[in-house]
Amino acid sequence: MRLSIAVFAALFWFGVSSPVQAHSPYFGQSERIEHPKFGVVEFAVLYGDGIFFADPSQVVALDSEGYLLAATPQSKALLIQCDRSVSPPDCRIYDELQGVVLEPDYKQWARGRIIEEEGRPPRDAYPEYMDIHYGFSKRPATPIEKLRFEMAGVWGSLTDSALSVLWWVVTWSLLTRLTWKWKRNGWQLRPFKITVFAMAVLGLAVFIGMSFLAAYGWLLSPYSPYFFAFAFILGALIATILTRPKAVVQRD
Repeated sequence: MRLSIAVFAALFWFGVSSPVQAHSPYFGQSERIEHPKFGVVEFAVLYGDGIFFADPSQVVALDSEGYLLAATPQSKALLIQCDRSVSPPDCRIYDELQGVVLEPDYKQWARGRIIEEEGRPPRDAYPEYMDIHYGFSKRPATPIEKLRFEMAGVWGSLTDSALSVLWWVVTWSLLTRLTWKWKRNGWQLRPFKITVFAMAVLGLAVFIGMSFLAAYGWLLSPYSPYFFAFAFILGALIATILTRPKAVVQRD
């Protein structure tokens, strides 16, 4: 699940001021369907422990008793989407970083180890150590599929998406304000003013600093480059509109 960049910043400061602590594997997004052969099947993103960076993950399919039926290869950003309008329901996995779709290959499905106990994965079920992957086929996602998955990701985490856009609005705001002043001055750098120079340095420093925090956040929880471009460009556009000087109305 995509985290907001505001949370990234908090994690950054927590990370540099606290010792690193290992944690148990855990489940993220999950979807449950009814399959005619395997009964109730749950698709869930299983996370391990990345320690310093993003937790490695894979999508696992498990039956009603918690046994593993199939597992995707490991990745850093996986999204599950199920279409329940067809029979049997169709579930696909989207790898946001590689731009590929992973589809269930039911002919390869087979009962494996216990992967869920009382709603949680066993303490030894780290994806990076189990090295289990079978029962899924991989192919490149079509442009339409990429758009559909990206929209589903934004819709599924509206608050995080909005905060990410807001982050870039704030990041861009000082620079766009200075750009408008520069334009009003006919794109001339003179006359030199120390206050304008100080604001330019401050705006550049804020942009670099907040971009650095965003990059660190991406290392903690990678997400699609398409979503990054969306938030980055939309934030710049909104900042440009909000900082535009109001027109001066001259009275006769």
